[in-house]
Amino acid sequence: MKSYTNSVDPKLFEWMVKPTPQKDWIQGPGVYLWLAFFFSEIGAGLYFLSLFFNYFPGYLVGWLLTLVVGGLVHMGYLGNPQRAFRIFAKPRTSELSRGMWVILIFAILGFLQMLPAVFSGLPWSGTGAGYRVVMGIVCILLIMHGFATMNVVRALPSWNSSVILPLSIISGIWVGSQILEFMFALGGQNLIAIEMWSRIFLFVYIGILIFYLWGTIHESDTAAFSIKELLKGNFALLFYLTVVVIGIIVPLLLTFIMWGSSVAGSLVFLRLLFVLVGDVMLRYSIMRSAFYTPLL
Repeated sequence: MKSYTNSVDPKLFEWMVKPTPQKDWIQGPGVYLWLAFFFSEIGAGLYFLSLFFNYFPGYLVGWLLTLVVGGLVHMGYLGNPQRAFRIFAKPRTSELSRGMWVILIFAILGFLQMLPAVFSGLPWSGTGAGYRVVMGIVCILLIMHGFATMNVVRALPSWNSSVILPLSIISGIWVGSQILEFMFALGGQNLIAIEMWSRIFLFVYIGILIFYLWGTIHESDTAAFSIKELLKGNFALLFYLTVVVIGIIVPLLLTFIMWGSSVAGSLVFLRLLFVLVGDVMLRYSIMRSAFYTPLL
């Protein structure tokens, strides 16, 4: 009688006993999801900070980044546009569906807020305090959208961390502050106030990132495995070069250079470039280093 015992590859069952890397959210069409989350959330962060200055160019650029750039990239992940509308049908059970509703509300309310600046003589204004509070809440929900969608995947404990949502909020606001400050520099506006807030956001961003890494590594064995892969394993070089050096150390150095002198527009622009690279790669690193919990 022929035996098939030796014909089975034991690697086929490693996912049952070893942490398995997730690939669907960051490879192939998953790349579109990574970039869609990035553009949508930094656009919402820019829009959120523009509310405090009632700054129309910030509204416009933030709205376009979120809906045009982020929305078009998102369509690459959703696939057939004729069927993609079904994602709106399950807001009670799907975080992705709730996020799409938030994006739709942001699109409508943001458009209405910008109308008075485009067409004079309208009988109402979207600059009232109440309207801006509502838009601020919508922006925060939109900034959280990407990581909130990831956070509900319990099989990936490094995404299920309780710190990942605060990290997403400060990430969107930090990058948004850099875009806004650069726009102020282009417009010849005073940069002192926004630079002071930028420094605060930078230090909070660093603190919450450290807290995320420290807290997640203590949550479960699989979460610890993911963070160790990020800090010491296959993804360590990418993480330290792009996130730590480009995204944190260089912006810190540029911030300290401007600390005791006038805020230079050229340095603001340079810092923005490094911040954009660092933040998009932080999101990539977190998505790429996530591992599924084994069954056994």
